[in-house]
Amino acid sequence: MTNPTPRRNTQSPKDREALVKARQNLAGKFGFVLGCIAAVSAAAINLWRAPRPFTLAAVALAILMAALNIPFGIALGLLGERLTRPPER
Repeated sequence: MTNPTPRRNTQSPKDREALVKARQNLAGKFGFVLGCIAAVSAAAINLWRAPRPFTLAAVALAILMAALNIPFGIALGLLGERLTRPPER
């Protein structure tokens, strides 16, 4: 059984920086999509539980509470990118 030799970093810092920016961009978009899905789900649940007929305050509250999910989704996407980023060598 052979022992693999460690790879040397052949990427320039500029290439690595471009790779990190591309990963962050993709993670932000993915987080935005997750946040939108969570927002639609939260709005549907809040409106399902609201008393009928809907009042303007109930609808506004459901939409505002649902909108808080979008930045949380983006933050979780970027956190996931940061935690799974390959270590710098």
